[in-house]
Amino acid sequence: MTSIKKIDILNCIDYSKENELFNKLNKVYNSLPSGDCSGCGNCCMESVGINLIEFINIFEYLKGNNELRKKCLSKVLDYYFFEYIKKSSCPFKDENNRCLIYEVRPLNCRLFGHWKKEDYNKNLLNVTKRNLDYKNLMKSKCGFEISDEVVNYKINYCDSFKPENDYLDKSTRLSFSDKLMTLDSKLYSKGIIDIEFKDRGIVEYFVESLLHEDTAYNIKIRVSKEEDIRIRTINRLKKILL
Repeated sequence: MTSIKKIDILNCIDYSKENELFNKLNKVYNSLPSGDCSGCGNCCMESVGINLIEFINIFEYLKGNNELRKKCLSKVLDYYFFEYIKKSSCPFKDENNRCLIYEVRPLNCRLFGHWKKEDYNKNLLNVTKRNLDYKNLMKSKCGFEISDEVVNYKINYCDSFKPENDYLDKSTRLSFSDKLMTLDSKLYSKGIIDIEFKDRGIVEYFVESLLHEDTAYNIKIRVSKEEDIRIRTINRLKKILL
């Protein structure tokens, strides 16, 4: 059973502005090209993939603001436990389409819009196919039906975003990801956090900091699809966990 214990997160690294790993993370962020974003928030509709070092960076950021932390984690739980039932926006987006963690937003958020259109649409086709394959797997193995709204939802290419210079090709985008993977490897080598190496979205990271992965997932697929029962279950969890 995988778990990201809060105490392990706090102890895994001496977090400070002078810390070498987080200085390097910020250098990667600062090296990214800029662009003109309209702020429509249409792209903020998923549990975007992040690295371990990014999760710890965001965790630390929220730790300094208890009200914001509770607000975000409450929305994280709503997103996670309704993820297969209905499509919701990113839990870190507020009612005004503003990012609640903008200062520490992940690499994938910072790179959105910088993709070449051909690359983006090709990746979008792959994502849709994986969603459909997973829907079929869940139905055959668990008898659980993922909503078609969720499976077929697409974040379309953003034609309104204008990069400062040129759009980035795949190798350039991956070079930034590789730098974060290198920082992650230094964290994993410490052997403190009891967590296996795998792709995770920002929601999954935070849910696993609150609940064992297996426990959270079993609740997610076994709680009644009746909305009022699911809401009551989630609210009970919030009282316990937050």
